[in-house]
Amino acid sequence: RRGDAMTENPKTPVEAVTLGLYLAITAPTEEKAQECVGIAESIARSANLSGHQVDTAKAIASAMAELDPRP
Repeated sequence: RRGDAMTENPKTPVEAVTLGLYLAITAPTEEKAQECVGIAESIARSANLSGHQVDTAKAIASAMAELDPRP
């Protein structure tokens, strides 16, 4: 379900990376997933996110995907 608070407008680079990774995990195709990963990586680089921040974004995105009710 896209449209909850997290997927509307990320307010920080960490939120944007988290969203990009969540979209990658839930993407309908590998091509779309890779596109989302590339965008998330670009945001992380341009915002100079630390490894810890990226790891946190990965963990949150993974948890979001596990809670996603879509098949």
